[in-house]
Amino acid sequence: MPKRIAALRVRRDGRKITVVLEGGESFPLTAKAAAAFSPGQQLSPGELERLKRQSALDDSYARCLGLLGRRPRSRAEFERYLRRRKLDEAEIALVLNKLAGQGWIDDRKFAREWVENRQAFRPRSVRALGMELRRMGVTDDDARDALEGLPEDTAALSAARKKAARLLRASGKNPDPGREFQRKMTAFLASRGFNYDLARETARNVWEEQSRIEDGEIEKKTSSRKKSP
Repeated sequence: MPKRIAALRVRRDGRKITVVLEGGESFPLTAKAAAAFSPGQQLSPGELERLKRQSALDDSYARCLGLLGRRPRSRAEFERYLRRRKLDEAEIALVLNKLAGQGWIDDRKFAREWVENRQAFRPRSVRALGMELRRMGVTDDDARDALEGLPEDTAALSAARKKAARLLRASGKNPDPGREFQRKMTAFLASRGFNYDLARETARNVWEEQSRIEDGEIEKKTSSRKKSP
């Protein structure tokens, strides 16, 4: 049975129009899609179904863009999200193709940016990064491209330095703080995917580095006190 449009209400953001049907039922449309309709116009059941599906597609696309506000996403992540929204295969393909056409989906770029971000803020091994990328649906080729030439020892050293201050405080009360620090640091680096030999060597090097820094600070303070009148 056809239904009549009771009102078209502009939403606050001005980008969508709420279509209100007689009886109170409503659904949103983009301003462009709603431009073809007016209050009093009758909509057939088929046309109503088409408009509601278009509304769901537009909403899903907008929500995908909202996810990008938190962090970049792979194509597979978007696809899993759209499946949870109960879209069928054809609808998922439409949304994904629109995202790709607008430049929002590029798995090779996504993989490179993911690795760069991890190495800047939470460094980990090549193996661990590869596993993360594959869990997010990145292909082996794109993962290899992003990880090619990544220096494992540099990443381990960066991770250890970021963790050093906390482990120094945690190891300070131990009778043998150097040994305790290195034990905890080795375990930490292993949890980030680095192999045992590299983790142990890096832990030792960072302990020596931190010891030199601490000795230098003590020497500066002592020298400063001696110079004071």
